[in-house]
Amino acid sequence: MASKFPTNEEGNAKLRTRKGHDMTWSCDKHGEPITFYCKQHNIPICHKCATKDHQKPCQLGDIEDVIFERRKNLKEREPLIEETKLLHQKVESKINAVSSSSSKHLQTINKKLQKTFKDKLKDVKEREVNMIKVINEEADEEIRKINEKREKRIKDCNINSEKKLITIKNLETKLFSDTKTISDVVNKKINELTNKNRHALNIMKNIESTITRINQHDETLVNEAPQVLASIDETLRLNVHQDVSVCLDRIQSETERVKSVEEEVDGEYFGRIDGYIGRWELVKSIHIPSVVKPWVRGLISDDEICVADEKNNDMYVTNINTQHTQKVIDGVSNMYFTSCAPINSNVIVCGKWRCDWKGDRLDGCITLYDRQWKMIRDISIPRNGGGNSVYVDVDRDGMILAAQICQSNIYVINPDDGKIVNTITMQGKKVRGGIQGLSSGDIVVKTGRNEFTVISRSGEQKAVIHSDEWRESECRVDKLTDTIYITYRVAGKTYAVDQVSRDGIIQAKTIVEYVRSDRVIYLSPCLVTPSGNLVGFDGDKLLLYKKTFIL
Repeated sequence: MASKFPTNEEGNAKLRTRKGHDMTWSCDKHGEPITFYCKQHNIPICHKCATKDHQKPCQLGDIEDVIFERRKNLKEREPLIEETKLLHQKVESKINAVSSSSSKHLQTINKKLQKTFKDKLKDVKEREVNMIKVINEEADEEIRKINEKREKRIKDCNINSEKKLITIKNLETKLFSDTKTISDVVNKKINELTNKNRHALNIMKNIESTITRINQHDETLVNEAPQVLASIDETLRLNVHQDVSVCLDRIQSETERVKSVEEEVDGEYFGRIDGYIGRWELVKSIHIPSVVKPWVRGLISDDEICVADEKNNDMYVTNINTQHTQKVIDGVSNMYFTSCAPINSNVIVCGKWRCDWKGDRLDGCITLYDRQWKMIRDISIPRNGGGNSVYVDVDRDGMILAAQICQSNIYVINPDDGKIVNTITMQGKKVRGGIQGLSSGDIVVKTGRNEFTVISRSGEQKAVIHSDEWRESECRVDKLTDTIYITYRVAGKTYAVDQVSRDGIIQAKTIVEYVRSDRVIYLSPCLVTPSGNLVGFDGDKLLLYKKTFIL
């Protein structure tokens, strides 16, 4: 074992100092200078140790060569250390840039929301003022009678305006809360990355300090250099700066996807924060009464789901807020509902299957109902052979879209008079299930067991959405974002939902998954509410999912 040379006072001869090295380093056992390094045992030794204890197979190296080599190795790492320090410093700058960019982007959204809601509130107030003015002008014709009528109408107008103001303010609060939640997630992740990067930077600085310290004495250098070198290599292997940089890129990309989407339908304003993929979480389960053998047919408001009874063709409506299910139409043996959609806050359109059609018209295959489920009128379309089912939806202009199964025509119908205003013919494909209107004006049509086709108003094929994994499948469209959700059977009784763009690109696989009960045999679609929630159905209960922002 090596130690300091004994002093002259101890009676030993003074050792000759080698140029550039610490020659007070001696062997503990023999008191002689350290001259060799045993590579077999990884220790420094003197000449006597080499002669007595470290013969072959030990490999001996000159201690000066070992010192020179280890200094050289440490020296060679210095550029890498400096380069890594620079990379971490660049990442620190990038952290600040991404944090600033994300904050500015979310501030832009908040400013847009502020302007939007300010305009909405102003619009409601202006409509109120204009209505009151009209009411006052009409009231002047007959003072006593009209005054009574005027006061009542003003009161109703104020109540209605107040309801709208409350709705808009509540929605404003919710959307600002959503942007704050997203901002908190972003800030938390950025803080984590900042700490991770600074920790790595501190490690590099500590390594530098250690190198400076061990370079001061040969003994310390020889004994500690291997551990320092291993620490340097391990730190470089972890590549923390690259990991942090990749995370920052993802944060920026995901944050820039966030946007506010809005739509006004028949005077009712819908808006939300969306645009990102996120994670879907089950927040509520709504049981359907056991007397019903349910089959989900469609959504008629943000919280009302139409459910048909497969046993006797009754129609029910389930409110996902109150969790109450109510029968609205008694079924008949020769007809059941295939689909339904709201035209506005007062009118619902339903498509049907019937077995008693005759001639060249499909009479009673499309029916308009009011919100109390009283029939307004039946609408007929041409019969061109094919099957007995008609599917319906409502487009961005409030027009009815209707198509007969196993046919290539899609009819655009004015709900006010029931007349066909346009006929869209697909080329080389036929309707095999439901149809969905996009906000762009295009239409998504089920054209196969596991295939959906996006067509333009001229019938041109714009995209084909297909996957061999979709053994059975149904689709529904988010009317605010045009995102398509495909519900399909994975295997056995397991069902899943994929998220797809209107261009046919699968954006996310299996965003939700559930197991169907034995109560039903038919696949029900996963519905999309105007507020952006998903409503699946496992045969016993409706499953309400909400999306959260994740990084």
